[in-house]
Amino acid sequence: MNHKNIMTANRILLGLVMLVPGLLKLFVIGSDAVVGMLSSNVLFSWAPGFWAWVLILSEIVFGIAILASWKLEYTVWPPIVIMLVAAFTVAWGNWPTFLMHLVIASNYLILKKSR
Repeated sequence: MNHKNIMTANRILLGLVMLVPGLLKLFVIGSDAVVGMLSSNVLFSWAPGFWAWVLILSEIVFGIAILASWKLEYTVWPPIVIMLVAAFTVAWGNWPTFLMHLVIASNYLILKKSR
């Protein structure tokens, strides 16, 4: 497998890493559950409804943008922020999950550099 094929597979998987959870939050889990999750976090407790919709829409929009390979030098930054915030808030203390979020964030950086 050559470098281009590997980077294409990486881009598709990273796009799905954003898109699928966003769609699940929108259609299965529901925004109320996301609001509840964010309400317990001091970073987002001042406006959890607002941040829930920012998260849901960001995951969907940037997942699609990455799948479409649209302006990757810019579109990878929100997913990087999402992964880092999730790592240091939700995944903190669960070391395998924490490290997984960091690895995913670093892969978005690699995707940005590949262009």
